[in-house]
Amino acid sequence: MEKISIIEHTKKDLSNCLLIVAFPTVGLVSSIAGNHIVKTLKLDEIGVVLCNDFSPTTVIHNGKPSAPVRIYAGEKKCGPTQSCDQIAVIISEFMPPFNVIKPLSDKILEWAEEKKCRYVIGLEGTHSSIPIKAERPEVFGVISNDKMKSTLKKYKIKQTKDGMITGVMGVMLYSAVLRNQDVMCLLSTAHSSFPDSRAAANLVEKLDIMLPGIKIDPKPLYEEAENIENQIRSHMEQSKPTAPPLPSNMYR
Repeated sequence: MEKISIIEHTKKDLSNCLLIVAFPTVGLVSSIAGNHIVKTLKLDEIGVVLCNDFSPTTVIHNGKPSAPVRIYAGEKKCGPTQSCDQIAVIISEFMPPFNVIKPLSDKILEWAEEKKCRYVIGLEGTHSSIPIKAERPEVFGVISNDKMKSTLKKYKIKQTKDGMITGVMGVMLYSAVLRNQDVMCLLSTAHSSFPDSRAAANLVEKLDIMLPGIKIDPKPLYEEAENIENQIRSHMEQSKPTAPPLPSNMYR
């Protein structure tokens, strides 16, 4: 197994920050929300996570090639009480290979502890069979320790009692239990057959409440959700008897 390393291009004071972890799962909710946060807050790429087992891919943003797993952050923003809030984001558009997930999760937790992050929040989608136009679903939370229960209560997030979370966030949660590290996963029900911007916006809206000193507008994602839904309905109409069935990976 290849060693995983975190390379910081720019040293940032991330003490007391909220670290967002965004690897794609159901509905690509994490990647959509993470990229929206980076774009809205104009965060800078401050580092990368490297491993020879990662996908041999270069991600290009604004004409600049970068690694498939990247770290973004910005300057601290202080409110009237002089309490400083900051968001850092570790994001990727691909799911790491199975054998990398555990060491990658541990590496991120170690790095978060070294940087003295306040806590780590993973953004996730969970499978849904509800109609596209159904009422906005609730955001649920999974936490690594009892200390985080007060955070759920403060922001009126219901705690998930039973279920399963896979991938990087799933491993990170139980690793955090063993390390007694403050980790939370926020989940919004999402459609698994296409990118669900509405579910991503649902999570961004909750983060916006959790960090009153930082404004993250979820509205553009809700607007994008409408466009996606219109496209789906259009394709469904086109795929009626006279047309061939849609490919199953059309919106993946």
